[in-house]
Amino acid sequence: MNYALRVGSLEFRYGARTVLRNISFEIAPGESAGLAGPNGAGKSTLLWCIMGLLRPQSGQVEVAVPFGAVFQNPEDQLFMPSILEDAALPLENRGATPEEARSRAFEALAAAGLDHAVDRPGHALSAGERKRAALACALALSPGLLLLDEPTSELDPRASRLLAAHLNRLGCAKLIASHDLAFLRRTTSRLLILDESCIAADGPTETLLGDESLLLRHGLK
Repeated sequence: MNYALRVGSLEFRYGARTVLRNISFEIAPGESAGLAGPNGAGKSTLLWCIMGLLRPQSGQVEVAVPFGAVFQNPEDQLFMPSILEDAALPLENRGATPEEARSRAFEALAAAGLDHAVDRPGHALSAGERKRAALACALALSPGLLLLDEPTSELDPRASRLLAAHLNRLGCAKLIASHDLAFLRRTTSRLLILDESCIAADGPTETLLGDESLLLRHGLK
C-alpha cells in the first residue's frame, strides 16, 4: 500500500453536535504531518477515531501499518512502578517474552535519553522526561505510524526542542496534533488545519504557516 493511514468521509457526532464532517486524507509511509486548529476543532476526537477509541457514525479509517500513540497526558501511559515496566508491558501483551520485552523497552528508553531513569516511576520524572518516556513506550512497539496529541503541553522550550529533535530522527509516519505552531514547523512537512468540523486547509507546513490571513481566519494567530 502507498499509505500508512487513510481516512475517508469520516463523520463523528457527540449527540446532536457534529464534531467532524466529511474528513478525508491520507498519510504516506514516512510522512510527518501536523494537525492544527482552534480549541474545540476536533483534533483529539479525530485522533481517538483513528486509534479506535471512538467509533465514527460513518466513514472509514484504514491504518495500514502498526501504530503507536502518545496521549496529551503521559500519566495515562505511565502507571507501572518503573518506566521500564511501562514500556515492556505492551510488548509482553503482544507475545514477547519478559526478557525480550525488557530488552526492547530498554533500547527504546535509551534512544529517548532515559537510560539513566529506567527504574524510576513516571511521576518521579520531569515533564519533558515523562513525554519522552511515553514516546519510548509507543516506539518500543516499532510502529509504522505514530499519533501524538499535544506533545508539547507542559514542556519548556528546551524540552520541546529535545522532543522535536527526537521525533525528527524517526523514520515512521507521524500525525502530530498541536497548538504549538513552532513545534509543527520543526517537525512536519505537511499541515492539516481543522476548523468548524472540516479540514479547512491541507498543504506544505511552511506555506500554510506563512499565510497570515489563513491563520487569522482559523484562530491560529
